[in-house]
Amino acid sequence: MKTKTGAYLNMNLLSKAIIGLLGATTIAGAIYGYKEHQHSRQWEQQQYRNILYLVQMQSMYLNGFDYSLAEALAANSPGKRQEAIEEAIQDSDLIKSVLTNGSAMINFQGLYWPAYESFAIDSSRYLPYPASEKGPALLSDQLEQISRMRKYARTAMPYIDRMKANGISLSEIQRISLEMETALSQLNGISIYGNKDFNDFQYNLNPYTPSKKGTVFAGEPTYKATELAAKAKIFMGDSWNKGPGKQFVHMISGGSSPDLGEVMDFTLSDANGKRTSPYIITLSKSGHVIRVTRSDMQKEISSQTVDMKQAVALADEWMKRWSDDRLTLIMKEKSTTSIQLVYIPVREQVPITQMKVVWKFDAQTGDLMNFDASNYFKDYNKSFPLHPKLTAEQAAAAISPNLRVTGSPILEIHESKLVYKIPVSGVEGIALVYINSLTGGTENIAYTP
Repeated sequence: MKTKTGAYLNMNLLSKAIIGLLGATTIAGAIYGYKEHQHSRQWEQQQYRNILYLVQMQSMYLNGFDYSLAEALAANSPGKRQEAIEEAIQDSDLIKSVLTNGSAMINFQGLYWPAYESFAIDSSRYLPYPASEKGPALLSDQLEQISRMRKYARTAMPYIDRMKANGISLSEIQRISLEMETALSQLNGISIYGNKDFNDFQYNLNPYTPSKKGTVFAGEPTYKATELAAKAKIFMGDSWNKGPGKQFVHMISGGSSPDLGEVMDFTLSDANGKRTSPYIITLSKSGHVIRVTRSDMQKEISSQTVDMKQAVALADEWMKRWSDDRLTLIMKEKSTTSIQLVYIPVREQVPITQMKVVWKFDAQTGDLMNFDASNYFKDYNKSFPLHPKLTAEQAAAAISPNLRVTGSPILEIHESKLVYKIPVSGVEGIALVYINSLTGGTENIAYTP
């Protein structure tokens, strides 16, 4: 359907998938390399090469994305238009996939792309809606959102092209990246939250069915939307108690999952229903705060920074409003733009690592960027085995003769089973082995390519 142009060569689906897989694999390898060789010059050079690779992939997919949308607007039949939009969906999925796999590496290198990521994610979510349109012309909202997507793409493309120029340094890429984000943050976002027509389309694809018994919150009292809105406002605290004029907590969407049952999304709006906060908070029908996301993250220029101790104090304040469960901090990570903290419950001195609660704060302002307790709640009411039958020494003796123990076995819950996590060497690609503390069998390994 497409012809060659100076900016973009049409690729079939198979070649796109292969390139996307190669990009994701390369970036995943680079992420693991950070943990193992962070002081190695060779590793630094590999990181730089993979940054360039990521940029090159973004350039190719972004040009293809814009070309497909342009072709959709120029199509003279619904069939041709749908075919072009399907091509755009594939490109937006590839853009999102490479960004997702490369996010840790991007953050480490100081490339802060929240506006660009939001553009990719929201485009991927919205485009099936105009792709389903059977009429002779797209609806006005569909045209508006496609126009916004093209504005994002065509704003980003010159910056991406500059980032992949021959001989460019990492510091130059970082500088151009910040310029790109500043430009993108000024654009109107793609409307997927609170967009009635789009939400109706999504609902018709996946009609809501009442939650079946057996969800993690089964048996708990439930609340009306107005009561959940009040709980959302209490949790958000000062993050929502800002700005002039009277503001209202507004429900913008809802849904259901087999684990969590019915959930609802809330945001803050003025008297006319216009959003006045970048935050969206998701609560279960029983009043548990499951996640908070923040969109339109326009970076503030500030000379101040938040240190790790301050970030932990911020998380403690938020957690007091979130739950009575006292959790243990197991991971803290700081980049130039953000601080991420991971908490888990520890019961009878056994860490339950699968029940993660993740907080992410802006490293300059201390504002909450993201909160996710979905993994915590999936196992909220589950009873785990906490008493091993094997000692640590017996578990270590149970490993394969091809492996050598290199550290102390640690008791923890892994994939709902009580295991000893044992550091090992002897087989290339295996750093850890998980031995069932009740049976002595091998449950899993930590494998790296």
